[in-house]
Order: sequence, then structure tokens, then C-alpha cells
Amino acid sequence: MSNADEQSAGELLWQQAREKYEDPASDLKSIADGLGINRPKLIAEALRRGWKLRTGTRKNSTRATIQRFKDLLQKRLAQLEGEIDEIGEAVSSATSERDIRPVNMLVRTLEKVLELERKDRTHRARKLKERRKFDDAARDELARRLTALHDERDPSLPEQIPVAAGGSGSSEGLAELGAAQPADSA
Repeated sequence: MSNADEQSAGELLWQQAREKYEDPASDLKSIADGLGINRPKLIAEALRRGWKLRTGTRKNSTRATIQRFKDLLQKRLAQLEGEIDEIGEAVSSATSERDIRPVNMLVRTLEKVLELERKDRTHRARKLKERRKFDDAARDELARRLTALHDERDPSLPEQIPVAAGGSGSSEGLAELGAAQPADSA
């Protein structure tokens, strides 16, 4: 097989991979395995080649579901308003009763959707708070370990003087200071 044939076959393979990559239903790991590379390399190659990026949004997330419910409720409300406008002035009690039922159902559904949204917000806030607690605990553990290392340090070693931020760390040209003495008044 010639070099041109190998390049053509390679480009065909990448074109097929692109079609699979741009399909959100396909699995990145299986695409990468088919090319003999790992997922991060596949993503980097997709960026380099200018492929359509896959969005990180999850269609099955709670927020997306709640938003779809809200959109459906908006459409249904618009339909009901249109039907009420068509009826006009000639409204009988039977017609108005029939029109009130769907509105009542719509209101109950909206209340349930808003309750789901509130629960989702509460759940997210709780998870964020737990993550912060974990971060604080990790910092405390790191501080404890650093203190223990400092306490175990050989006392015969001189105490290091911290270098000012941005300095080179060298102390050349500095005079050694002796005991403090009062300044001579001239």
C-alpha cells in the first residue's frame, strides 16, 4: 500500500470518527478506542481539527426537566388564553366551568414544578455546603501535618528566615547586624 493510500485511509477513519463524535448519543471512549487513542487525546484532536464541540449539558438533569415543564406550562397557558379570547362575550356557565378546570390543573401542575425546583435548589445548596466542609477539613488536616513536620524538624538546624515575596532569596550585600545599640546623637 502506498503512502497516499495510507493517508487517505487515515483521513477516512478520522472523518468517520468526526461523525460519531458530533453525535451526542455516541460514547467518546468507544470512539477513542476505535482510533487507538484515549479520550483526552480524542478531545484535543477534535479541537485541533475544528470539529463541532460536544456540549456538557445533560438533557436528563433535574434543571433541564424542570425547564421543560415550565416551557410546556407556558405553551398550555397560551393555548388556554387563545381559547378564552375566541369565546368572547357569549360565555355560558357551562362553558366557563369547562374552561376553569384546565386552568386549575395548570395551576396545580405549576405549583408542583415550583416545589420540585425549590427542592433541587435546596439539594444543590446542601451539596455545596458539604463540599465546603470537606475542603475546610482537608485544609485543617494539611495544617496539622505541616505543624507535625515542623515539630519533628532537627532543632540543630538553623531556623529559616522567610524571604520576602518576589525576592531572589540571596542576601548578598547585607551587613550582619550585631546587638542593638542606641544611636549616637550628633
